[in-house]
Amino acid sequence: MPQMAPMFWTFLMLMFTFAFTMFMVKLYFYMSKQPSNSSNKIYTITKPHWAW
Repeated sequence: MPQMAPMFWTFLMLMFTFAFTMFMVKLYFYMSKQPSNSSNKIYTITKPHWAW
């Protein structure tokens, strides 16, 4: 069935694009959520260090 090949590759590329987009969105929201906690934690840890 050669007529199925373009539909198959289109479906495969759509699934790959959807999975990659969801992965990037999750990574973006994870990275945007984390630095506020980590930078605040690093700031509170290094603040007594620079007091001397």
